[in-house]
Amino acid sequence: MGVWGYKVGTPVMLQLGEFQFGINTAAFQEMARTNEWRWPAQDRFGLPPVLQYIGEGAETITLPGLIYPEWRGGFTQVANMREQAAKGEPLQMVAGDGAMLGQFVIEGVDEKQSIFADAGAPRKQEFTLKLRRFYDAGAKMPTVPAVTGAPGNTRPDVGVPASATGAVSKATGLAKSVSERAKGLTATISKAYDTVQSKVAPYTAVAADAAGAVMRVADVADEMQTTANRLLAVVGQSPIDVTAISAVQTMAGKAGRLLVAADSAGALLRASTSRLEQLSGVSRDAVQATRSAAATADQCAIMCRQTVAAAATISE
Repeated sequence: MGVWGYKVGTPVMLQLGEFQFGINTAAFQEMARTNEWRWPAQDRFGLPPVLQYIGEGAETITLPGLIYPEWRGGFTQVANMREQAAKGEPLQMVAGDGAMLGQFVIEGVDEKQSIFADAGAPRKQEFTLKLRRFYDAGAKMPTVPAVTGAPGNTRPDVGVPASATGAVSKATGLAKSVSERAKGLTATISKAYDTVQSKVAPYTAVAADAAGAVMRVADVADEMQTTANRLLAVVGQSPIDVTAISAVQTMAGKAGRLLVAADSAGALLRASTSRLEQLSGVSRDAVQATRSAAATADQCAIMCRQTVAAAATISE
C-alpha cells in the first residue's frame, strides 16, 4: 500500500473500449482534461459586446504516455490504440476504480520511437492519445421555451413538406424552407437596420443598443441560411439516411443556440422601444422603427424554434 491507502502500480489505470492502460501495457504519464462552457459575444453598436451563456461545450482528454516494449506490453500497444480508433465508433471509458466516465472517440494517436535495437525495433515508444467526449446523436433535441412577445402571425414558415418521405427527403425539404425563410428575413432586417439608423440615431441613449440588436438578428438569419445551405450540399453529396439525420441534427443544434441570440435581441429591442416611449419629444417614427425591428427579431426566433421542432420529427 502507498500513501493515503492507495495501491501503487495497480495493473489497470484506465480502460477505453477494449484497450487497457497500465504498467503491463501502456502507462500514461499525465491526463489533461479540458471542459468548455460556451459564452458567445453579442456585438453592440458603439459599446463593448455582451456575453450570453448557451450551455456546455466540448470535453477533451489528452493522454501522453511511455512504453518500454521489451520490458512489458510488447511492440503492439500503439498499434492496438490505432485499431480501436479505426473502428470509427465511440468507446466507453472506465476508470481504474470502476467509475464510468462516459463515451469518447479517438481523434488522434501520436507516436515517437527512439533507442532502436536490431532491425529497427524501438526500445522506447512515446505516445499521445487525443480523445473527445461523444454525445449520442440520437439524444433528445434541445428544448426551447414558448414564444414571448411575438407578433400574432406565428404560422409555420419552416417545416418538413407534407409530401416528403424518408429522412433524406424530409431533411432537404426542411433545409430548403429554412434557407428561403432566412433569405426573406435578411432583406427585412436590412430595411429594419436602415430605418433604426435613420430614425433612432438622434436618441443616442438608445440608438447604440437598438442598432447592435438588429445587427445580431441579421447574424442569426445569415447563419441559419448558411447552415441550411450546408445541409443541402452535404446531403446532396451523400444522399443516405444516416447523413441526412446527422446533418439535420447539426442544424437543429445550431438553431437552438441561435434562438438564444434572437430572443435576447428581441428583448433588447422591446426595452429600447419602452425607453423611447419614456423620453420626451421622441418621434413616432423612432418608436415604430424599434417596435418593427423587435417583431423581426421575434420572427427570427420563431424560425429557429420551428427548425428545432421540425428536425425532431426526422428519423430513420
